[in-house]
Amino acid sequence: MRRAVSKSKKFLYTFFIFLFFGVIYLIYYDIFEFLKKQIVPLKAEPLSLFHERRIEAEIFKEHAIKKFLPLRKGLSKHSNEVLDYVINSMIYQGFLKNNKFEKFELSFPKYIKKYKEQWLIEKEKLKDSINLDGIRAAPEVFYFHHGLRFANSKILNYIKNKDMIDCGCFVGDSLLVLKNYTNKTIYCYDFYKPNIEKFKKIMKLNKICNGYKLIPMAIGAQIGQIETEQNNDINVAAVIKKGKETIKITTIDEEIKKHNINVGFIKVDVEGDGMNVIKGAINTIKTQRPVLSLAVYHNSEELFDMKPFLEQYLNDYVFEFKLQAFQLGNFAEMILFVYPKELVDENETTRENNETYLPMII
Repeated sequence: MRRAVSKSKKFLYTFFIFLFFGVIYLIYYDIFEFLKKQIVPLKAEPLSLFHERRIEAEIFKEHAIKKFLPLRKGLSKHSNEVLDYVINSMIYQGFLKNNKFEKFELSFPKYIKKYKEQWLIEKEKLKDSINLDGIRAAPEVFYFHHGLRFANSKILNYIKNKDMIDCGCFVGDSLLVLKNYTNKTIYCYDFYKPNIEKFKKIMKLNKICNGYKLIPMAIGAQIGQIETEQNNDINVAAVIKKGKETIKITTIDEEIKKHNINVGFIKVDVEGDGMNVIKGAINTIKTQRPVLSLAVYHNSEELFDMKPFLEQYLNDYVFEFKLQAFQLGNFAEMILFVYPKELVDENETTRENNETYLPMII
């Protein structure tokens, strides 16, 4: 009887021991698999792939540095730092976001950090002064004023008594800011019907009755008609693309003659078609010498070709690259800010200077 009890105890002990280790194994296996799924992707799945992407990033960096060199001609230290940030952001977005490189830290140019703090304060106050009918208040408009907020006094005095042209006026948000910089007329162009209707509504809500002319046309390199796509949604990116609806397209050069415009400032943000707008405005730029705020972040043509194209015709202009967004790793809303050399104010203290500059290498 005792022997039978002893054998049953041994069996139970053995069973529980195997059960214990079995549970431990299962728990360990589950934890291991969980960690494998959560941690390994952060380090870029096998280690060989991590090294491969690191090499790719280094090759891309060297290529980007060479690619950006022509843009650096005549730029200030401030503008060169902006281009450094763009290169670093491209590497970060393409390779580093999911593959943490040792000793790599992406950071804004110093001036952006300070501006971001100010923007967060000012953004709250905007709610009491303007009504955008649900549209987001964008920092490129309501903080940077398309480059005019931090422009020197010579530039501001130069444009004060001249007309403005707003290409890609969206829903009129830019108009609410630009109207404070001129005593004359702002000519606003957009071809997208929902944006145009929203523009009219926002002007009524903010009691803006004069000082502008809304023209429902697209701006490009030639005069004519194009077929595009329209729908009923408010669309920040009103892109000209193939569709069934015919719209009119004109050029800035033509509009200058048609409306007898004496232009001092031209803002262009047309979702990637900026080069065509500038090609259709080059005679105006050469003869009337306006200040330009040109979005150059939509595609490589805007980024790499806009400045060289203008330099062919404008030997006495200053070119500056400016960031106008606060999301780290994002260079959306970057502009090329261009103005006549005679508007450089040597006596005014600014945040920028023309020191000799060497591009930063990561």
